Amino acid sequence: MIDAARLPYEENVRETTNRTVTAQRAGLWVEAELGEIGGKGGAHASGARTDPEEACAFVASTGVDGLAVSVRSTHALTTAGARLDLELLARIAARVPLPLVLHGSSGVTRDGLEAAIRAGIRRINVGTALNMAYTGEVRSVLDGDPRLTHPRLYLAPARAAVAQAVLRLASIVQAP
Repeated sequence: MIDAARLPYEENVRETTNRTVTAQRAGLWVEAELGEIGGKGGAHASGARTDPEEACAFVASTGVDGLAVSVRSTHALTTAGARLDLELLARIAARVPLPLVLHGSSGVTRDGLEAAIRAGIRRINVGTALNMAYTGEVRSVLDGDPRLTHPRLYLAPARAAVAQAVLRLASIVQAP
């Protein structure tokens, strides 16, 4: 994952191209980001959007294998209130001939994620959802027994909560 989206477009292209060449020589699949995704410690503007024509040119110039696009999602949301710009996503998908990636999915409802898949998303980052499941279970177990000190007694249920979250998220994926 090469994230140079914070840079001006030409610098993003240059940085991404250089890193892509190196990574692909090593046999790695390369994902880049175009259009800053909101919520990265305030470093990214949530109002940024990926331009479909720019995305097409970016992919052609850099040679990446996948592209994370900004369509109104935000990293690290703990409530599902984000409304993706599905029309923009469909326009990007029509122009970009490789897998599109959704960063910041934790703020998107199940229906929204299903709609994003139908509109062209092929990979979805789910880190915050997994972090929330894990941390929530640790808190629940520790709240249930304030004297508990042995990590295995709260980490095992936390791992199980992550497994359940993965199963819920995996059930969203359907053939478009």
